[in-house]
Amino acid sequence: MSSVPEPLVWLPLSAWLDPRNWTWRVPVVVVLSWLLAGYAVGMMRLAARWPQGWRLASRAFAWGIGAAMLALALLSPLDDLGGLFFSWHMVQHLVLLYAAPVLLRGPPYPVFLWPLPAYLRVRVAALQRHGALGNRLLRWATRPVMAFATGILSLWLWHYPPLYDAVLARRWLHDLEHLTFSLGALLYWWPLIGATPATGRFRTDGGRALYLILYGVQAGVLGALVTFWPSVLYHRYLAASGVPVERLLADQACGGLVMWLSVPIVVTLLALATLGRASREVAESEVLAPH
Repeated sequence: MSSVPEPLVWLPLSAWLDPRNWTWRVPVVVVLSWLLAGYAVGMMRLAARWPQGWRLASRAFAWGIGAAMLALALLSPLDDLGGLFFSWHMVQHLVLLYAAPVLLRGPPYPVFLWPLPAYLRVRVAALQRHGALGNRLLRWATRPVMAFATGILSLWLWHYPPLYDAVLARRWLHDLEHLTFSLGALLYWWPLIGATPATGRFRTDGGRALYLILYGVQAGVLGALVTFWPSVLYHRYLAASGVPVERLLADQACGGLVMWLSVPIVVTLLALATLGRASREVAESEVLAPH
């Protein structure tokens, strides 16, 4: 970046599109390239073995969008800006949070089996057979209670001020934060999306709606705490940006608002859509039931 940007100010589109402003870190580029290339190979092989393989196009499109969201979060100017200002870092976390359900619509598991050599594909598939150790572990991890707890832990843990400051000072720890936050987001969304090979199930749509609303409530609480905190929570920004404390406090409040409002609004809308679908299905069943 040629100059230090001001907090609360969105960069012009030309700055986002300029590849010189992107951080082409080799480990991130390699992982994202593998996610795209491996998925493409697996999808082509899977589609070739299924007479109606064209129906997988929407799943491949979802995976591509999810991968693009990861690139936006980890390679674009958003990554550098997150090291300067809290508000940008919260936007980056939101992109990672919402990339997870899009990726799970892929779905990744059956597709990523097909690029593997035949002998390895058989072994991996055996681990996910019903009753196998891998299947039991994944089913346990994706139970709604466990998935919810993991999602909350990954959110609150990395916003603990001493740990957050350490993340800003150490690149490897920052990468670990993004990895664990993304994994926590994947596990949280897993039972909602119903991704294969093993997933915990909600017994009712009401349970699914409650799951969404509770996540929104706890994210709102964290966002409200950050928004109204009377001092700069994350001291690393004081040394890194050279911006007056008053501006950093305003930026901190803005980042808190991003978390406080966006997550509860999104999950509440999803919960209402879930309940609306359930009500429509009940009404249709009553209409179709013999009288």
